[in-house]
Amino acid sequence: MEGGGEGDEEVSVEELASNLSIYKDQLHQVRQPLNDDHANSDYVDMERELTEACSLS
Repeated sequence: MEGGGEGDEEVSVEELASNLSIYKDQLHQVRQPLNDDHANSDYVDMERELTEACSLS
């Protein structure tokens, strides 16, 4: 059953890589309107949270 553990780990790494890609795409999408509206607290919060998620992944 040890071999199954390795397979689970590979899936987890793939999931993390996929999530990181999604977070980076979302961060790019948030930064576009943020450039036009620096004072929008929703965009600022989303950028901060996505940046943190990227750094943790």
